[in-house]
Amino acid sequence: MSEEPNITTSPVPEASADAPIPGTAAPSTPTTGEGCPTPLAWKQVRTEFLDQCEEFTFSEDGLSIGGRVFGEGTPLYFLNGISATSTIFCLTAWLLREEFRWVILAYPSEARTIDQLVQALDAAATQFGDETFDLYATSFGSAVALQAMRQHPQRIQRAILQGPLISMQLSLAERLALRTLGWLPGQIGRLPLRRAVLQNNHSRWFPPFDITRWQFLLNETGDVPTREVARRANMLRGLDLSDGLSEITTPSLIISSEGEAARHRAAAKTLSEQLPNATAEEISNSGHIPFVTHPHRLVKMIRPFLHPELHAESCAQQ
Repeated sequence: MSEEPNITTSPVPEASADAPIPGTAAPSTPTTGEGCPTPLAWKQVRTEFLDQCEEFTFSEDGLSIGGRVFGEGTPLYFLNGISATSTIFCLTAWLLREEFRWVILAYPSEARTIDQLVQALDAAATQFGDETFDLYATSFGSAVALQAMRQHPQRIQRAILQGPLISMQLSLAERLALRTLGWLPGQIGRLPLRRAVLQNNHSRWFPPFDITRWQFLLNETGDVPTREVARRANMLRGLDLSDGLSEITTPSLIISSEGEAARHRAAAKTLSEQLPNATAEEISNSGHIPFVTHPHRLVKMIRPFLHPELHAESCAQQ
């Protein structure tokens, strides 16, 4: 048995952003009633997020486990995609900051398997005294979430799987590319053609009222070590989580969007059909990262799932 980990917390320093943002209004919250909510000023939300959250670090069983804690309320753990900082989720977390205590896990650099990431998630929940918690996972994180739901069904009350992955077969060219990435120093943002790939996959889904939000995506997905991305991608080699899905009884919300790659849409369809307690939703006119492009719409979708008792009361009053 490992020694009891010592956790340290400290305020997170404000980080700079390259792109200017028009106006100086305070970060907005969702409006009530009909009509569209005021768009979020991402730069100011990001600043407030970094100022208010706390970083945590501790070690257990050879893993350096860390992340950020933000907001107040019931615990909601967030598992990120393969190549983004934890700050990329700040717009959605901001809108739910008074309802949930977000624990945004940073993947340990020592981890080499999905099971080790599940171990880190379980250790973080234990460290914070969360016997049960809700879980939000996107893309790569959904593979970790599914394994956690198998291994620790008693801890995870509800799970949101957005743009999920359940299998991955890499071609020879992809395997060679990953091997090369594993040797490259520096951050992923320095790779040639990276901006062009992001432009092709995501730019069409960004809101026209704030063109600077595109810079937010570039910053948050570029400031990750290339070797870390390669390690996580290698965890997906030969991944197949399709067997035994019917045994996972955790209530799950499966979110897909029309702008996602085929593998994500296929995974969402499989999960919605085979998970016994799954609800499927789709965000129209949205790409793979609605927590950046359409956070208000995303929150409107997930809030009733995370607060079923409030949703039931609302329906009864209508």
